[in-house]
Amino acid sequence: TLKGWAIDRDTPVQPVTVKVSIDGTVTNVVANQFRKDVADSHSVAGGNHGFAVTLAEKQGTHKICVTAVNIWYGSDNSFGCKSVWMNDNPRGAFQAAAVQSGRLRLVGWSVDGDKPNAVVTMAIKVDSTTHQVPASVARSDMAKLYPNAGNNHGFDVSYTLAEGSHTICVTATNIGFGTNQNLGCKTVVINFTPAAAITGLNATSTGARLTGWASDPDTSNPISVQLSVDSKTTTLTANGPGGSHSGHNFAATLGLKSGAHKVCAVGLNVLYGTHNSAPACSTITLALSPLGKFESLARQSGSSNLAVRGWALDPDTTGAVSIQVILDGKTIATVPANANRADIGSAYPGFGANHGISTVVSTDAGEHRVCLNAVNVGGGSNVALGCRLIIAVHPTAPSAPQQVTAMAGYGGAQVSWQPPASDGGAPWTKYTVTASPSGLSATVDAGTTSATILGLHPSTTYTFSVTASNVAGASVAGLSSAVKTQASPPAQTTPAPVSTSRYIRNIRTASAAEQSTMRNEGATDAFYNPSGHGYLILLDIGGQDQFDGGVVLSATTRFVAYSALVADLKAYVDGYASKQKPSAPITIAIGTNNDMDVSAASGKAWATQVVNPVAAYVKGRYPGITITGANDIEPGFRASYSATKAWLTGYLGASNAPFVFNGSADGCSWTTTKGGCNNGWNMSGLYYLAAGAAPIRTLNLPQIYNTTMAAQWKYISLTGVTSGQPRINFGGPLTEWTACSQTNSCGSLTGHSAWSTMWSNLQSDSRLKVASLPYSTDLRIDR
Repeated sequence: TLKGWAIDRDTPVQPVTVKVSIDGTVTNVVANQFRKDVADSHSVAGGNHGFAVTLAEKQGTHKICVTAVNIWYGSDNSFGCKSVWMNDNPRGAFQAAAVQSGRLRLVGWSVDGDKPNAVVTMAIKVDSTTHQVPASVARSDMAKLYPNAGNNHGFDVSYTLAEGSHTICVTATNIGFGTNQNLGCKTVVINFTPAAAITGLNATSTGARLTGWASDPDTSNPISVQLSVDSKTTTLTANGPGGSHSGHNFAATLGLKSGAHKVCAVGLNVLYGTHNSAPACSTITLALSPLGKFESLARQSGSSNLAVRGWALDPDTTGAVSIQVILDGKTIATVPANANRADIGSAYPGFGANHGISTVVSTDAGEHRVCLNAVNVGGGSNVALGCRLIIAVHPTAPSAPQQVTAMAGYGGAQVSWQPPASDGGAPWTKYTVTASPSGLSATVDAGTTSATILGLHPSTTYTFSVTASNVAGASVAGLSSAVKTQASPPAQTTPAPVSTSRYIRNIRTASAAEQSTMRNEGATDAFYNPSGHGYLILLDIGGQDQFDGGVVLSATTRFVAYSALVADLKAYVDGYASKQKPSAPITIAIGTNNDMDVSAASGKAWATQVVNPVAAYVKGRYPGITITGANDIEPGFRASYSATKAWLTGYLGASNAPFVFNGSADGCSWTTTKGGCNNGWNMSGLYYLAAGAAPIRTLNLPQIYNTTMAAQWKYISLTGVTSGQPRINFGGPLTEWTACSQTNSCGSLTGHSAWSTMWSNLQSDSRLKVASLPYSTDLRIDR
C-alpha cells in the first residue's frame, strides 16, 4: 500500500497522474483523492490531490519508485524510491530432536505474521510418514519475541520408533499471504541396546584378571554384566570408577587352570529396547606354575637338625604339591606340601587349607644352605621357592679378605680386594676399609669388593686395611701395599665441578649478625666442593666509590666502607675453611668492576685496602686457600678503555696477589681477530687487559652466558697470538644460571654447558688448545 499527494502548479485544480514503479513494472495512479491536509496547505488547488493504492506482490524485497507526471510546463518530478521487504510467510524453528524415555521427542515453534494469534499447523515428516501437528503448546518465550502473538505457538511431540537412523523434517503451513516454510531436517539415531567391551585379560598366578566396561544408553546408572567363562556364566555389576567409562567399569579375578580359555561379557539391557549387547570376547592360554614361599629355616630345639617351614600350591590341582628339599646343593628329599594352613585356605579359596610345608632336615651343627623347589602339576614348570642360610651353632670371625690393592689419585684412593676364603660359619655382612695414617674409613656391604676413600692429603703415602665382619666379629685385616697420592689435581678435560660464586648484596656494616651470615655462606660453599678437584669462587662486590673510601654493591645503592668489606670477607673465608675438604684447594677472587670510580688510584686502593688485607689474613692460616683480586671489565660499562687500563696498572703495581679477569666482550667479533668492540674499545685492548698486561699473574674467567660469548674469547685470544703474544690463560667459564633463575630477568647457559662450549672453542684451533680447563663457577644473588 502506497500513499501520497501531488499538485502541478500550472493547473492546480487538475489531478496529477503518478507513476508507481515496482521492480521496474509501472502502474499509473491518479492523485484525485481528498486530503484535508493538502486542502489546508494549498487552498488554491483544493484538497483532491491525494493518492492511495494497494498492489499485490510476491514475498521478498522490492524497490518502489514514485514519479509525478508533468502537465504543461516543466518536467516529471521523482519523489524517490524505497525498499520494502514483504514477509507474510510463517516463522519458526525446529529446535530439538532427541530420544527421551524411549521415544523420539521433537520440539520447536511457529508464528504466522498474517494472523499472529492463529495456530500454525506443522507438517512433521518422520521418515516417510507425515504428521499434522498444531503449534499450540504454551511457550513463555514466544510472548517476548512476538508480543502480539501470545504464548501458545510451540510444538512438543513424541513418537515411538524402531531402533536405527531416522530423518525428521518440519514444515510450517502458511496462513493467508506467503508460502509454507521448511524449518529444516534432523537425523537421529535411536539406540536402546547396551554396549560392552573387554579392556584386559591378563594371566595371574591362579588364573586371569578380567577388566572391561558396560553401559546402556537409556540410563546413566550401572548395569549388570553377564560373564561367560568356558560356557559357565556369572553376573556382576559394571559400577567401577576411573578410565574413559567411569562408573561403568567391571573387573573380576578368574580362577582358571592351565590351557586355553574363552571369556565373554554381555551387557544386560534395561528400560527400553529388547536386546542385550553383542558379546565382547577374548581368549587366553595359561601355563600356570606353582606358587608358594619358603618362610623359615631354624634349628630344631635341642638338636642340630633344621626345621623347614613354608607353603605351596599349584593352580592346576587342589591336591598337595611335591616339594624338593636341597641341602648344600644336593636334593635330599621330596616331601608333600600338605600341612594344614588356615591362612592359605583363606587367601586362596577353592584350594583348601592343606598346602603347608613342614619338614625336618637332619644335619650337623655347621653352616648350611637349604633350597626348596615346588614341582609343577599340569601346565607351567617347577618353581624355586628360594634358599635360606643358617649359620653354624658356634661361628667364628671370617678369614682375612685377600689380594687387597690400592690405586691413589688426587685427594683419594680406590681400594679393591677378593672375599675371604672362609666365612667362619656365618656369612660376612660388611667390609670396613681404613686408610693409614689418616684413619679415614669406609664401610660397604658384603656383596661389594671395592671402595673409595676420599679426603686424603696430596703427596702423602698411605696403606689400606680391609676387614670382613660377621655375627662373630671382624676378621684379621688384609693389607695393601703403600701408595702415594698425587700432588695436584689432575687435568680437567671433562666439565669441571661447578662451584657457587656470589653477587654480594647483603652486607653493610660488618655487624656480628652480618659476619655470621657471611661465615655460614662460606661454610655452605665449601661443603658442596668435594675432594679431588680445585675450585674458584668469585665474590662480586660492586663498583668502587673512591671518594668515600668504599664500594657500592652491584645493582644497589648500598655503600660499604673498605674496612667493613674486609671484615665480612674474612668471616666468609673463616666459614669456608671450617668446611673445606682435604685435597680441594680454592681460589677466592674478590671482584669490583669498571663502572664507577676507575683510575690508577682506585686500582691501587682495591689492592691495598681490600685484597692485600684479606690475603695477609689467609697466609699461613689457611694453606688451601688463595686470595686474588678480580674485575668485571666490560666495554659496555661507563669507564673508558684508558681509565680501565690505568686501574689495572694501579692494582698490579700495588699487590703481589694474582688477578682474575671476569669480564665480557661487548660488541666484539665472534668470527675474526683484531676487530672493534662497543664504545670505541677493540679486541687488542681487551686482550691486553685479560692477559697481555701480566700473562703469568692473570687468570681469565670470562662470562659465558651464551655460545657467542665463548666464540668472542676464542678470537680475542687469537688476536694476541697472531701478534706474537701468548694465548690467554683461561681458567674456565663464569655463568649466572642460578642468578637468572632467581630473578626471571635474564638468561644463561648452565656451568656444564658453558664449560663444554668454551672447551670446544679452544680445542678447535691448535694455537689455543689446552690440556686442562680447571674451573667452572656459577653466580647466585645474596639478598
